Amino acid sequence: MRPLFSILRWGWNKVRDRFTDRLIHNAEMQSEARKTVVFVESAAAMGGVQFSTLYLAQNLDRAKWQPLVICPEEGDLTRACRDSGVETHVLRQARFWSTSFRLGNARLPNPAAWAWDAWLIRRAGRQLKDFLLQRSPDLVVTKGLSSHFLGGLAARKLRIPSVWHVQDFISERLFGIYRRTFSLAARWLPDQIIVDGGAIAKQLPRSLRPRISIIYNGVDTSVFRPGLDGADVRQELGIPADHLVVGHVGRITPWKGQHYLIEAFALIAKDHPKVSLLLAGSPVFDNDSYQRRLLNLAAQFGLEDRIKFAGYRHDLPKVLAAMDVFAFSSIEKDTSPLALLSAMACGLPIVAFEIAGVRELMANEDQFLLVPVADIAGLSRALEKVLTDEKLRRTLADAARRQATSEFDLRKCTGRIEHVFREALLGARRDRGATLPEVRQATSELHT
Repeated sequence: MRPLFSILRWGWNKVRDRFTDRLIHNAEMQSEARKTVVFVESAAAMGGVQFSTLYLAQNLDRAKWQPLVICPEEGDLTRACRDSGVETHVLRQARFWSTSFRLGNARLPNPAAWAWDAWLIRRAGRQLKDFLLQRSPDLVVTKGLSSHFLGGLAARKLRIPSVWHVQDFISERLFGIYRRTFSLAARWLPDQIIVDGGAIAKQLPRSLRPRISIIYNGVDTSVFRPGLDGADVRQELGIPADHLVVGHVGRITPWKGQHYLIEAFALIAKDHPKVSLLLAGSPVFDNDSYQRRLLNLAAQFGLEDRIKFAGYRHDLPKVLAAMDVFAFSSIEKDTSPLALLSAMACGLPIVAFEIAGVRELMANEDQFLLVPVADIAGLSRALEKVLTDEKLRRTLADAARRQATSEFDLRKCTGRIEHVFREALLGARRDRGATLPEVRQATSELHT
């Protein structure tokens, strides 16, 4: 009996050693092979997060990375990805409910929504897991709060390395329950975490700092550049050629602060009749109640002919070229916002509310004209100052363009993110052993 046991153990050791050698060999060979990266998106309507997904998928080094984008529905993102030659799949899922509701001035938890969303996450997680098992990617990158949980869980179960790309503030509502839940999951699910601003990094536990990389968003500074012609956009919107244009680009939602900008513009409109205000953007993820409020506000001031609502635009470089000054009016949570970076790359002078996400983009105090958050009178004075001083406009424009090309060029941003991807792959192999694609490859070769 003992000799038979020894023979079986010797045979098992041989198989194990051969399997291990094959895994090591595959790991060495695959370090140079092109890796499949699956981006798990939480929406297909185009917001800043979705634009960053599109830009990244378009600009990854195709000799090293093969991007694949998953969305929960069809939309502008899926169409733009396919138009760019990026493989795209739709895994449909029902909409999540808001986990709180407003009662007077307070927000209270919604237990029914928590139960519904938990069930949806479980169902969508199984669907995503089946897809990943079929495609066997090398890396999963999650974008958006629900996707961090869905993609992170599916990747962890399948031993696929994952990266959380966190581009939204984590809500502190309900005594910090959301943030604590997010932090607990962040300890266990992702191999690496990318945040697009220091303010988000500060929300996460210090123990995660070795796995957190702050990488600001980037724009293509050869597409967004000075010297473009915005005359067609002006003509389309009925803006006189001799007007100076204060512009804003962003989702139409209260925290973007467009109402502050309209009120500030109204304070200077009478003294500066040859100035127009251009607002580009749409509600996207929200209802249109705030947009109606903005339209009513423009009517109340009697400025319907000078405040132009351009809606969602596919020709953003030309829209920015139609502007002379860019006003950034977000009052909270924006980190390395793409609209602001695009305006900087186009060489527009910047007037902005002084939120943390704006200040950390500045190399020195002279690059933007900063205004205390929600200070309508201060914003009005700053706009008037830059509109009446051509030399100041040129100085601010040159500073913005230099900073954009130096720090926020898309190629540099993509290179930094690719470095994190490589770290995730190496770290996962070191911590977990072979990953799913390597196990599949080695197993198939053992049978040949």
